[in-house]
Amino acid sequence: MEYAVFAVRHQPTLLAVARNLCGRNASDCEGLVHDVLLRALLKWDMLQSWSEPERRAWLVRVLHTVFMDQCRSQQPAAPPPITLANAHALLAEPDAPAPGLWEHITEADLREAIATLPYPLRRTFELHSQGLHHAEIGRQLGAPEGTVGTWLFQARFRLRERLRGMAEQPRKQASA
Repeated sequence: MEYAVFAVRHQPTLLAVARNLCGRNASDCEGLVHDVLLRALLKWDMLQSWSEPERRAWLVRVLHTVFMDQCRSQQPAAPPPITLANAHALLAEPDAPAPGLWEHITEADLREAIATLPYPLRRTFELHSQGLHHAEIGRQLGAPEGTVGTWLFQARFRLRERLRGMAEQPRKQASA
């Protein structure tokens, strides 16, 4: 059997599997199938000696592997951990004061403010700052994903208010 006949025979099956994995985005499906058929061409010497069911199974397994590799490469990078340098970004809101206000906050102030939060709010904020998503935080804390979102909102709100008060004291003293 020639490679071209093999590729034409298996392309519809691969496209159907790719549609199940990628959704209906035709270019993603075609690109995935193209990658798999290219790998099959590179392994054609080996595949020629296999039975038809073995070839089909190999193609589908490679398609799944390529798809998973593409998904992994597209995952967003984990956000950086909270530090004094980026704490203002986590607490920012549309009508937030100028970033200059946050210059008066020390790392000790940030740690103190976080420590004053009630346990579920504090733990949610800490886990989120480590880059965990709502679903994973919910699994760790035994709470629904929506509750995690509410806790995170409340934690940010309370931290913003507490840190704003801490930041305005030295600023007022410096201007007096």
